[in-house]
Amino acid sequence: MTTWLAWGFFTAVAAATGTGVALWTACGLGFQLAVDSFVVTDTVLSLTLASCGVAVAWRRPHNPIGWLLLGGGAAHAGTVMALGFLALGLREGWSGTTLRVLVTLALAAWPLGLRLFVPLALLLFPTGALPSPRWRPVAWGTAGIGGLFWLWSVTTPRPYALGGPPGYLHVLSWPPLEPFRPQTDLLGIFVPLLIDLAALVVRYRWGDEALRRQVLWLMLAVLCAVPWWPLGMRAEALQVLITAQPIAIAVAILCPQLLDIQWVVSRALLYLALSLGVLGVYTSVVLFLDHVLRETFHIGGAALVAVAVAIAFHPVRGALQHGIDRLLYGDRGDPVRALTRIGARLTAETGLDGLLLTVRDALRLPYAAFCLEGRPVAASGTPPPGCVRVPLPAPGTRRAELVVGTRPGQARLGAEDLRALRVLVVPLGVAVRATVLSEELQSSRERLVSAREEERRRLRRDLHDGLGPTLTGLAFTADAARNLVRSDPDTAEELLAQLRGHASGAIDEIRRLVEGLRPPALDELGLVAALARQAERLSHRVGGAPLAITVDAPDRIPRLPAAVEVAAYRIATEALTNAARHSRADHALVRLRIDSADDDADDDDADDALRIEVTDNGGPSARPWQPGVGMSTMAERAAELAGWCRCRPGPEGGEVSAVLPLRSGGTSAAPYGRGP
Repeated sequence: MTTWLAWGFFTAVAAATGTGVALWTACGLGFQLAVDSFVVTDTVLSLTLASCGVAVAWRRPHNPIGWLLLGGGAAHAGTVMALGFLALGLREGWSGTTLRVLVTLALAAWPLGLRLFVPLALLLFPTGALPSPRWRPVAWGTAGIGGLFWLWSVTTPRPYALGGPPGYLHVLSWPPLEPFRPQTDLLGIFVPLLIDLAALVVRYRWGDEALRRQVLWLMLAVLCAVPWWPLGMRAEALQVLITAQPIAIAVAILCPQLLDIQWVVSRALLYLALSLGVLGVYTSVVLFLDHVLRETFHIGGAALVAVAVAIAFHPVRGALQHGIDRLLYGDRGDPVRALTRIGARLTAETGLDGLLLTVRDALRLPYAAFCLEGRPVAASGTPPPGCVRVPLPAPGTRRAELVVGTRPGQARLGAEDLRALRVLVVPLGVAVRATVLSEELQSSRERLVSAREEERRRLRRDLHDGLGPTLTGLAFTADAARNLVRSDPDTAEELLAQLRGHASGAIDEIRRLVEGLRPPALDELGLVAALARQAERLSHRVGGAPLAITVDAPDRIPRLPAAVEVAAYRIATEALTNAARHSRADHALVRLRIDSADDDADDDDADDALRIEVTDNGGPSARPWQPGVGMSTMAERAAELAGWCRCRPGPEGGEVSAVLPLRSGGTSAAPYGRGP
């Protein structure tokens, strides 16, 4: 319904404008008279406002801006049609009353569009609502100023250039102000315009990236009209220039990404400022020299002034360009300033989100994100269709990237943006690395605390449910034997025999608990021999073919830290247990090697490490392995020591590889198979 209403409104405006133009043409009046009578101006304004208004109202029916523009088009169309009938009435000799009514209608219609509807549309741009309730006085002030200038327009005693009597409301005019009517008419156009321009500057200052680009479209249109006012341009020409505003409103609301508006506005501001500056300086210097050196100043002096202004043009242009680019593009031309802002964010410990917000503010970008292995870990803004990926110094072995979105209207980032990003990636990479390591450390601490509490819970359960009842039974049996030792020696002897069996069970339970904490075989035999004993136990499958297990280790190994010994033993034992239970292999190999830092002298961060490899010949797997509790436990044991563990199917069978750093180990050699 609203769509048909908008198109019906537009049709009525076009019909009224066409009627007025047709009547004017039929009366044989010339183009210059149409310009002097503002017929051309009102025609252009009515069609432009109506066209832009119907486009906005059709696509955004709930946005009042489209309807305000349609209302402005209808107001100017009313003036065009009234002037057309006025021309016809003058030719046909209509009565003076009728002619005065037509003049009054013509004078009363157009100010509603240019001095009320359009300023209100600018104030509500682009959302159709005021930014906050505090803006209501501004809206009422804009409407009040529009009403005053409407009253000023309809009270003019001057008839139109085509002839006819003055309007009925000319009696309300104030004669002392009449000599200043042309200047006041210009004020009526530009005072509401400047108020709205100030409101747009405030919206730009506090708006997001999308709102800023919409506002830039309208600022560009305002720049087309405001600078010409001091140069004495005629009011009708200025009104035609104002048609750029409804066009900019429609483009900004419906397709703000049509062009790189930041680049267009920056160049427009630059050359406008340069033009006005050069003109002002040249005029001032020439007038000053003409006044001071009236007798000797001539055309040669004016030429010298022009040369001096031209010489000063280039440095002034560079300074202006730098300031405008910084306003619209941020610190992309000054990466050192951007680095300073990032350093301040790092000092404030705002996290990755704060860093991304700083990058966006520094370069005026709509979107920025950090990705690890292609997965976003932090993001700021809304991702646009086009994004650029810049590699970061990788945290560890993982691929890290800074993803930034291109500005609306840009197909890709410019060379200056890429240069600034290349400067920023180094501290950003360090920040990402530090943050990721901090998160991994926190996660590792949480896993350690969780594992410790689980171990304590297991020990408590085992002691309470296993060893506790056994020791309690020992105490009761000992009391019973003591009570019967004189009265019933035979029964006491039987109880003592039971006591011996219970004690053996308690000893076995204690050994089991000790085995869970740290295998005694590591202290008794050392890592290699303990693995050989465990391999002997696992080689005898229940109900299956035997599994031959070979342990390959150096004759002498360095002294190993206790934590490394336990982790290596548990990882190798779990891998062999999985091979014995879940594979068809008949042979498995456990290989232990010491990777020395001396083997890679170029790597300053290298450390001695114990490498464990467990392989079997169970054949290739038809599908990928699904991580279970055992595989997760092996990976966690390696990660606790800053190492790694990988489990995967190989071409011949299962493969388990682990590397455990020996940062806390000694360098002295120990006998084969013996630990500390």
